[in-house]
Amino acid sequence: MKVKDTNKGEINVPKRERSKQLNIRLSEKEVELLQKNIEKSKLSQSEYVRKSILEKNIIVIDEIKGLMVELKRVGNNLNQITRMMNSGEVKDSNELTDVKNNLEIVWNEVIKALKKVNE
Repeated sequence: MKVKDTNKGEINVPKRERSKQLNIRLSEKEVELLQKNIEKSKLSQSEYVRKSILEKNIIVIDEIKGLMVELKRVGNNLNQITRMMNSGEVKDSNELTDVKNNLEIVWNEVIKALKKVNE
């Protein structure tokens, strides 16, 4: 498609890939359910509908956010202990063992959450 630019004459503008618009009617309950599912999925409404239409699974794992926070916390602890060990401030590896144990606990929770996806 060509569009006139007042400074440069005609320029090519790429055609929108998704040029069709869809209008549907839903009951109040259906709209509420749709909105709830969209919010839960963390997708835009368009992305959610496209994935639904294309029969792609939309998987939401509620526990992931908390697990990511926990993984960051364990990672920060590990970095701090590593710095301290490298500088000679920590001679005892018990703290490192504690971090390793916490990491295993969080990892097991991640595995449990991912197994829910396959159910």
